[in-house]
Amino acid sequence: MTPQPNRPKISRPNTTRPSTNWRRALAQQVLRHGALLLPPERSSWANVMQREAEYIDDDREALRWAWGSVRAGLAERLWALRSSEILSARAIGALWIGTFIFSSAFNVSITLAARLRYQGVASTLGLLLHGYHYERFVPLADAMPPALFVLMGLVVVLFAASLVLRIRNSRAAYGTFCSAVGLSLGAWLYQLGIPAYVEAMPAPHRWRIGICFALTAGVLVALRLGGAAPNRNVASDGDVVSDEEAASSRRVNGSPP
Repeated sequence: MTPQPNRPKISRPNTTRPSTNWRRALAQQVLRHGALLLPPERSSWANVMQREAEYIDDDREALRWAWGSVRAGLAERLWALRSSEILSARAIGALWIGTFIFSSAFNVSITLAARLRYQGVASTLGLLLHGYHYERFVPLADAMPPALFVLMGLVVVLFAASLVLRIRNSRAAYGTFCSAVGLSLGAWLYQLGIPAYVEAMPAPHRWRIGICFALTAGVLVALRLGGAAPNRNVASDGDVVSDEEAASSRRVNGSPP
């Protein structure tokens, strides 16, 4: 039988060769994180995709397979959504979190590029910022302490984590997002105290950031007061139970709801 040219070369998994190639290591990480995109009914695909990658000898093909698996997982996640859920509060919340991820990653990237004197990278990112001047960003980046860059990077990680938790409909998404917003607001307020920040960032951009924080804070408070982020019910043995199970247990035991 003539082999198909588009399929990667498959063999037995090589357990004697250490995974020192960066492509192989990246493929493993992509598959591990891509598994989070799978809907619950497709969770078994994660092990299948991981095992399939182990049978691919070529590291480039393994990495290509990993990215293809992520695309397939994302397609399954989108397919699992009903059309009525596309504009639901859950989808809008995920889009809002994605906006914060992009904004936070942009801010730390452009200032870090200016700090390291990567003018080409900073100028390319500056195309997305109206009124950008590289010469104004250098004093701002130099005035920012290293701890602030670490904090801004942590904010990006927390926003990304809250998005993953939101997609998986986890109760921890609310607290994670609130923590990210709080740290992001603290970092922004610190930057406002740097004179070079006012020179580097145009006034309309600063106003948009402030309005965004104000709107987000209002929505989070409304969600908390409206009960959209309820407390978790914990059984006597420490297991987390659903609201229906907790209510049923209270009825059986004669406890008030």
